Amino acid sequence: MSSGEPTVAPGERIVIQAGLHPMAFAGAVGMALFIGLWAALLILHNDLPLRTEIGIVVGALLLALLGAVPSWLRWRNTQVVVTDRRILATAGVRGQYGLEVPLADVTVRAEPGMTGRLLDHATLSIASRDGQSWAIGHIARANAVADAARTSGVRRRAPGGEVVSRARNGRE
Repeated sequence: MSSGEPTVAPGERIVIQAGLHPMAFAGAVGMALFIGLWAALLILHNDLPLRTEIGIVVGALLLALLGAVPSWLRWRNTQVVVTDRRILATAGVRGQYGLEVPLADVTVRAEPGMTGRLLDHATLSIASRDGQSWAIGHIARANAVADAARTSGVRRRAPGGEVVSRARNGRE
């Protein structure tokens, strides 16, 4: 899934697809601001030759860009897909962690933080009946993903005749 479109079975329909929210870059942006402030203070408070000042600026830019690489790779390789049959997820800097669980056997919960409630992102917790559990931070539209997992699960008839979803959702 990390290389673009998710692999779905024939006849399987994608209900919702989500990736990381731009807030996943907050750490890299904070680090870049700190490096920029450090470089500015170093240049402003020292009488340095122009060549040294240019070297400090170039070094600071390279360091800030290098610090953003892991966030960018995580952004590129993290994806959560809910189909009408299962939930698929990949995450990690190289997309090395993967999860495929039928919707009937999974509990999906969105846990937004303070910024998540304002900007529509959350940590998505996925737990399967066989004990596998996963938490992926900064998923965009995580509430919609959790709702889709809950409502798209395999349906069955309850004893009273009503249709009940076997997929569970931990949100209350």
